[in-house]
Amino acid sequence: MSTRSDTLPRAAGALLGAVAATGLATQYCRHRRVLRGHGEEEVWETSAGNLLSYRLTEAHPPGSRKPPGAPVLVCEPGMVSTAAHWSWLRRAFRAECAVLSYDRAGYGRSRRRDRNDFTLASAVADLAELVRGVCADRQVILVGHSLGGYLALRALDPLQGLVTAAVLLDPSHPEEFARSASQARGAEVLTSQLALLPLSVRLGLGWMLPAPSWVNWLPEDERSLADDQYRDWKLWSAGAREWRTTEREFRSGAHRLPPLTVPVGLVAAGRTHERDAAHAGLHAEIVAAAPQGELLVIDGVEHDELLLSAPACDQIAQFIRTFTAPCERDRHERTGEGSDDCAEEADDA
Repeated sequence: MSTRSDTLPRAAGALLGAVAATGLATQYCRHRRVLRGHGEEEVWETSAGNLLSYRLTEAHPPGSRKPPGAPVLVCEPGMVSTAAHWSWLRRAFRAECAVLSYDRAGYGRSRRRDRNDFTLASAVADLAELVRGVCADRQVILVGHSLGGYLALRALDPLQGLVTAAVLLDPSHPEEFARSASQARGAEVLTSQLALLPLSVRLGLGWMLPAPSWVNWLPEDERSLADDQYRDWKLWSAGAREWRTTEREFRSGAHRLPPLTVPVGLVAAGRTHERDAAHAGLHAEIVAAAPQGELLVIDGVEHDELLLSAPACDQIAQFIRTFTAPCERDRHERTGEGSDDCAEEADDA
């Protein structure tokens, strides 16, 4: 009879222990890099105690084509995304107007210290406080992607008097689960994925995530940090928290589109509309509910490509210029400011 040997189990256990230790050490170093960010971000503390990391980039003279007091472009990110996702759009407007991008509480360098349960209303409150605190009395144009598009619409009320227009990029709709079978099925898949990812990444397994192809679409100086954020536990923990709340609030049936009091432009991913006619209908409904609305569908792109693909962002930037030009002219007439046309394009950088 052969004698059982414990050598192999012990060796396998030691190997797994070494892999786990290496993963945790890698996670620690990655997390430190995420908390450092680019090093040029500033922090705004909200009344709830949240610390929001943001960048406000002013237009670079002498190439600026917009008059003093031109609206600030305020970027509201989607779920499981950070300010890095706005890199191409921020660059597209760097010679034209100020751009404010930030990480919602819990993402990137931002910290969530609010002791109350997270709600979409609390995210909107953070956004409104950041805009009023950082932009003061300057006019703003809200630009939101995915869930950020819906949050931007919710922010119209607390920011009334400051917002001249809103531009939504493939925005979420509070009735999408009830009216789109495709969105309802996707919600079930996302719920399953986010049930496991935060803990797995927290245990040091972030390095095992497949390399996201979209990181290489970003400007080169944004890629390293974006990859670190993608593999950091904070991103997935914040995303899971936001998703649980979003799904609960949307499925409750208690939410409808808020009153749209400013012009609303909507840019949709062509692939989204091709696969889901119901969602296309929801987008059309948003445009129709605005006092002035316009819809642009960018053919051949997916939901995330709208922001992460440089060519798609170029189309979005041009849409923002042309759509908001009448708003700028109206503002100039009301305030007596210069008559520069906000549709005038910036010099190529």
